[in-house]
Amino acid sequence: MKLKKFTAPTTREALQKLRAELGEDAIILSTKQTAAGTEVLAASSHDLDAVTEKPAQQAAPASWTRADRAQLAQATERQSAERQSTERAPTAAEKVAQQVAAQRDVLINRTFAPAPAPAPVLTPQPTPIAAAREFANDDMLSEVAKRRSMAASESMAQENTAVLEEIRQMRQLLKDQMAMMTWRDTLEKNPQRGELWNLLTQSGFSPLFARTVAEKLPSGLNDNQVQDWVTNVLKKNLNVIPGDKDVVETGGTFALVGPTGVGKTTTTAKLAARCVVKYGADSLGLITTDSYRIGAQDQLRIYGKILGVQVYTAQTHADLLQLRNSMQRKRLILIDTVGMGQRDSRVAEQTKILTDSHVKRILLLNATSQPETLDDVVRHYKSTGLSGAIVSKLDEAIKIGGVLDVVMRHKLALHYIATGQRVPEDLFPANPQVLVHRALRSRSGQAFQTSSEELKWKMAQVSTTGI
Repeated sequence: MKLKKFTAPTTREALQKLRAELGEDAIILSTKQTAAGTEVLAASSHDLDAVTEKPAQQAAPASWTRADRAQLAQATERQSAERQSTERAPTAAEKVAQQVAAQRDVLINRTFAPAPAPAPVLTPQPTPIAAAREFANDDMLSEVAKRRSMAASESMAQENTAVLEEIRQMRQLLKDQMAMMTWRDTLEKNPQRGELWNLLTQSGFSPLFARTVAEKLPSGLNDNQVQDWVTNVLKKNLNVIPGDKDVVETGGTFALVGPTGVGKTTTTAKLAARCVVKYGADSLGLITTDSYRIGAQDQLRIYGKILGVQVYTAQTHADLLQLRNSMQRKRLILIDTVGMGQRDSRVAEQTKILTDSHVKRILLLNATSQPETLDDVVRHYKSTGLSGAIVSKLDEAIKIGGVLDVVMRHKLALHYIATGQRVPEDLFPANPQVLVHRALRSRSGQAFQTSSEELKWKMAQVSTTGI
């Protein structure tokens, strides 16, 4: 019988050498730690079978030490007992062999971290299973340390983010405080600015817009001069399309877009009537894409029948392109679109179809809507640019400062204003003088007016964000 020793820095490497030389059926007799690393004593299963047929003294070379001979004797006795057990109960032997093979596979396949070489002292050596448990414990400790390090890093990152957010808030707070101090100083030097701010906010303009205008008010003006000054400022900031360059005069292909209920179909009929009266029915083309509302197409067809113009329906992009190409000789082509809320996902799809078809879009703004809602409408419909806007339902609005504020801040070109349901009478070219006069003379009801004390508190709260 040939017993072989395998020495390597780690148990894994020693077992790999053992398996490479003696095969998968090798029997591990003992393992121990030495100064050179791990030492494994093993023999092949064939040699161990031959040993059981001969005396143990003949299997041991003369050069072996007493400890080696004792280990050989113990191995021989264990092998003989296993063979007898196998002869008596084959099933039990198979289970033992499977356990030994499983233990060997665990030791070979598991990845162990290299262990430092221990001091060369004569101590009882651990078994392979004990060594495996020791390495497994080391791996578990390393994983725990890694998780603790990651948790500490995440906690530190969260703390840094919180500190930066607090610094940002403090910076904004200081900025707002400085702005309020400057505003109060301005009001003390020129009280008329406070009165102008109150006039604009009561007319429906946003606090930020009112403050921006009031801060530029010159000193030393009387009340009439202040009124003239603010009127001129508002008129200059309103971008109004001249009468000789409106939709009917310039011609082209226009689609009226906007949320539901703003008056797109009625306004389309008003524009169509103006075109027919001035240039004849042959100069106009009418298209509708509104196939959602019940009776929407019938409403426009009734107007078209009165004007002597046929109304066509386009339900797809291809239909729109075909109709537009067939109406190339028309002076003006008007497209009545389906009403969609500004946050409807179909708005982007509609905008893309009209843009790809080279159709200019005019946005209708309801003068009775809240300024915040109008601002949201413009931001969603303005994604690829607008050719202008039309203010509708001006006759129903108590304040129009909000809609004029939105038009000025977004720099929209104002084409027309609609003041009622009559076709075509209640449609007028936008006039800045009329709009500004109407905006500044608007007054709220008693329940919505601000007292002098409330006005001071409100002005003190106005910051650069317009809140």
